[in-house]
Amino acid sequence: MDSHSGVVCAAVSGLGHRPHPDALETLVVLARHADSAMRRNVAVSLGCYQDPAAIGALIQLATDVDSDVRDWATFGLGTLQNADTPGLREVLWRNLNDEDEDVRGEALVGLAARQDLRVIDHLLAQLGPECRVYQLDAAEQLASPLLLPALQALADGLQGSEREGYWFGCLQSAVEACSPALAPDSLG
Repeated sequence: MDSHSGVVCAAVSGLGHRPHPDALETLVVLARHADSAMRRNVAVSLGCYQDPAAIGALIQLATDVDSDVRDWATFGLGTLQNADTPGLREVLWRNLNDEDEDVRGEALVGLAARQDLRVIDHLLAQLGPECRVYQLDAAEQLASPLLLPALQALADGLQGSEREGYWFGCLQSAVEACSPALAPDSLG
């Protein structure tokens, strides 16, 4: 391994774009590196490895002191990994209450992707005018009719230019997913 941390950090970053199975062991070791930028790059890269060792390291990184590291590790666990283990769900539930909004959002999406219905009450409390794409993505993935009234109320409260753009498209997708018999033009 190169003695220059910047070189190693760049190589780790590259492994997130072009994973290599032989690098996994080194990435797991680097998950405990002192430099938060290195740990963040490791978290980004490990999301591409569908392996128990990668999941274990991501679980560790999802509790890191640095919020960027926790964010990327939580994204890796929640969105990029297909695994569904008790340890993985436990860290997602823990991060659902993180101080960082993005970490909380990634945890929410990860739990919804695993159809963890316990998240519905948490999600209902967040589906309002200030909600972000995280909440809408989670609602779409859960596709629960229990979410439809809150989503429809959100859509009904929008005016003019609020009814366009990416966020509104995500809202439309969530409404459609939660409504089994939705008329095509019900969102206007």
